[in-house]
Amino acid sequence: MSRNRLDDFFFGPRRGNREEDETVVFPTRHYVNTRTNEQTIRKIHPTHIKNINKNIKRIENYYPVTESTHNEYIVEEYDCGSDIKNPCCRPVKRCKW
Repeated sequence: MSRNRLDDFFFGPRRGNREEDETVVFPTRHYVNTRTNEQTIRKIHPTHIKNINKNIKRIENYYPVTESTHNEYIVEEYDCGSDIKNPCCRPVKRCKW
């Protein structure tokens, strides 16, 4: 495109346009506008813990037969651990009063 045609394009036809008039067109400036959108994603991983307290009471009943006239009672207490299927019973030591 010739200079006169550029002048006419940008500024329209001018009356009395002289040959010494000059139009300087600068390069186009480019600007970049950046928009940042933040999004928060909450990921919830629930956990449920069930605590089970098992209380084992082992009561063994004995019926001793003696030939005396007094009665005798025997009470034994055992600690069998935490595994019901595979008990490892140990006698519990009691203080004698």
